[in-house]
Amino acid sequence: MDIDLIFSELFTGEGSGLIAIAFAIAFFIAVFIAVSAGWFRLILSIASFAYPSARVRAMGNPLVTAEGADTLSDAGDLLELFERAGRSGHSIEYREGMTADDTERLIRHYHYTLLGNLAVSVPDAIHSLILGYIQVYEGLEVAAVLRGIAGGLPGDLIEKRAVPIGSFSESAIRKAAHSGSVEEAVQRLDRAGILPRIRDLWKVVGEQEEYAAFESALLSESYLSLMMTARGIEESQYEPAVLMAGRMIDCKNLGILIRGRLSGADAAAIEPFLIQKGGFEITDDMLRALTRSADLVELSSLISETMYSPYIEPFIEQVRKSRDPGAIEMALSQCLLDVGRMVSSQYHLGSGPILRYLMALGIECENLRAAAAGILYHVPAETIRGQMVVEVSGR
Repeated sequence: MDIDLIFSELFTGEGSGLIAIAFAIAFFIAVFIAVSAGWFRLILSIASFAYPSARVRAMGNPLVTAEGADTLSDAGDLLELFERAGRSGHSIEYREGMTADDTERLIRHYHYTLLGNLAVSVPDAIHSLILGYIQVYEGLEVAAVLRGIAGGLPGDLIEKRAVPIGSFSESAIRKAAHSGSVEEAVQRLDRAGILPRIRDLWKVVGEQEEYAAFESALLSESYLSLMMTARGIEESQYEPAVLMAGRMIDCKNLGILIRGRLSGADAAAIEPFLIQKGGFEITDDMLRALTRSADLVELSSLISETMYSPYIEPFIEQVRKSRDPGAIEMALSQCLLDVGRMVSSQYHLGSGPILRYLMALGIECENLRAAAAGILYHVPAETIRGQMVVEVSGR
């Protein structure tokens, strides 16, 4: 084959066909490379989640199973309770003689330790999401410290009750707890870089409203920050991250709305406590309509087409009569547990199993707290069991 002849024909009328073929080949090669690169990234993403997902599957969440809940509720005392939890995979260093406050703090510390361990072991694609999730609990701890200051509690007691998490270290807790006022504590937290925008929120809300409104704004900011993180992570993990964060915001808002309806508060009183953005199903017009609903029956009707109706509707009459939102709050926890299972199943090759573990872990610790409180106050085992949230097969 004469190479010189081929190239000379490429630039003549007779070689126009060869030029077309050459461009076609180049085009298909480019497409192949682009597609291959996409598949390669997908394979790398799947591979990066293989071990972390297998690890959380192996650990599981035994305390949200019916068997696990039965095991906890049948414990005769706290020592036996924590021994049973240890045999289930949750080894917590309980010491005899601990008070109710000590025990509750111990469980929170254990939960936060597991969250921290998870954050350093997940792929980079969702590392920021896990940190955002941790920041929600960090916001709760900060709020508890500030609430203690606002309520005039002694600094030593506030410090003793708080649990370090994320950037809210023991040193930061001590400095905040012994502040002379909420404003001084906010300034110290801001200088330490704890909870971005905390000082701005204080200026906008704290200086103008009662402390409760400021605390609500602080917690709302934590949830909004989680959603913003979810929306900004790697595209392959975007859907499960936004689904998790959005459902969490929906359930939080529903809990606030139900408490508001039970207390007889009007829309103007409830609205400042809601997370105004970031919901998954309950957004904008629906959130406004729910805020203005006249009672629990109307609220239930407004969410009849959402995922939440089957969880809430069966308890509306019970809660309306008892004026105790506990049954619905448990149902919302059940909903989040099911959301975790759904995410794990739908996104099993990516972050799904990790996000399921993350959400179920919080409910496991709630179950453990319920069992510990029941034992301390001599509540019958069947009553303790009824306060636990467990997975329901077939849902």
